[in-house]
Amino acid sequence: MDKRLIFLIPITAVAMVLLIGGIYYANASSEGDFNVTGGVLHSYNGTSSKITIPSTVETVGRDAFLSNPYIEEVYFSDSVTRIDESAFKDCKALKSVVIPDSIATLGDSAFWGCSALESVSIGAGLKNFGNGAFSDCDSLKSIDVSADNPYLTSMGSAVFNKNCSKLYQYASGSLSGAYGIPENVEDIARYAFWGCDNLQSVTINGIKKIPEYAFSNCPALVNVSMQVPTYEIGIGAFSGCSNLVQVIIPESVGKIHESAFDGCPEQMYVICDPYSYAQLYADEHFYPVSARPVFAVNAVEYDPVTAAAIGTVQPDGTVQAGVSDSGSGTGTGSAVYNNDPNVVHDSLRVTAEGVILGNSPVVSDKAYVQVDAGDFTVVDPNNLPKTENTKIADHAYYLDQTLTTFDFNPDLKTIGDFAFARTHLTSIVLPEGVKSIGEGAFYHCDMLSNVSIPSSVEHIGKNAFNFTPWYNSWMENAADGDVLVVGDGVLIGIKGEKPEILPSYIKSVADGVLE
Repeated sequence: MDKRLIFLIPITAVAMVLLIGGIYYANASSEGDFNVTGGVLHSYNGTSSKITIPSTVETVGRDAFLSNPYIEEVYFSDSVTRIDESAFKDCKALKSVVIPDSIATLGDSAFWGCSALESVSIGAGLKNFGNGAFSDCDSLKSIDVSADNPYLTSMGSAVFNKNCSKLYQYASGSLSGAYGIPENVEDIARYAFWGCDNLQSVTINGIKKIPEYAFSNCPALVNVSMQVPTYEIGIGAFSGCSNLVQVIIPESVGKIHESAFDGCPEQMYVICDPYSYAQLYADEHFYPVSARPVFAVNAVEYDPVTAAAIGTVQPDGTVQAGVSDSGSGTGTGSAVYNNDPNVVHDSLRVTAEGVILGNSPVVSDKAYVQVDAGDFTVVDPNNLPKTENTKIADHAYYLDQTLTTFDFNPDLKTIGDFAFARTHLTSIVLPEGVKSIGEGAFYHCDMLSNVSIPSSVEHIGKNAFNFTPWYNSWMENAADGDVLVVGDGVLIGIKGEKPEILPSYIKSVADGVLE
């Protein structure tokens, strides 16, 4: 056999391998400035102001365009189904984004800090909306969601899930001076209002938990009114709100993170009920406390096109021409102080439809309005139905200190949250058949010394009987044992250290007892 032929065969094979390898390399790099592997766009190295994501891309990867200073417009091929976390974060030149129907997932902080971003259009396929996806976008006044999207919707300056039970994002550049979170919203996303430069007053209509950094770094925010049943204020929720000088916290709040108001003014007033958790928090952090609002808010409204201040929000939600000196054209609200604690000041209260209460004293979650009846029929609020045959409504008799006795309906099943809190009840006998007693139902009934709870009770909410003479007597009397069990084996109190193993006769534990 010719040895030369034997020698040439491996050389030919190597050449073919190199040729094939060269072809493969050429295909992998055919996207030019886009670094794409396995359908994931990892980075972009170009300097174009307008880019189109290649059709080979399925996922725009994490940090792919992070802090790119050139991109002004981006267009996505229909192959793209996902934009990962921080993909376009801090792209300061980016002005326009159209998210096509093909994209189903938008990661956390995907377009965070795109300060020039003015236009966002979201298609019908986006289902997963990341936390803070468009937070701190100073020029973004609204976000348009396709009417055909079955998962998301846009209303005003905010993006919600389809039934509006969750608010994902509020446009940071919105020119509205006041905003009321719609009453059907149960949850808001982390960072949802981060960096809203013009937001001066906000009403939070009963979000159970105000999540981490939800309202952080809102420099114009001066007034916050939380409504029942807000229970918790999370990490850094209002941190960096450097002009926040009044926050109304209802009785229902039982947990406030240490960092919730970091970076807020030292003289920020906490408006709350005496002896409430909010007062304890305020005292620990040396914030001044008041049972009533201490200043009036003049929220400024702006023209959405010219950004010029056009007037002050009025109690009925209309805008009156002319702006007070303290609020004109600056994006900050005005706060008018009065040091007389006996004077009830105006407080701006808003709903999704606009401002509903002005010139009205507000105590915790309750507003008291004076009206000139004229030709209208004025209904005494004390005559409104507070009870049904089987249920007593939440806050039905809250703060009614004329109430010393109460006859419970024999068909009663449920007592709502804070239903009798801070009343002057002295004794209660709950009828057999009651199943549930809500959070704080008899909280701080300072004269309630006799309590009879039937064996039918299966659930008791947090702090239902706390700060009553009946509960305090048990706490102070060592002979009464270390655990307080009522109803159908419901544990509502523990003295000293929490036991590792609960007695077998305990069937359930009231909310908060083991926290």
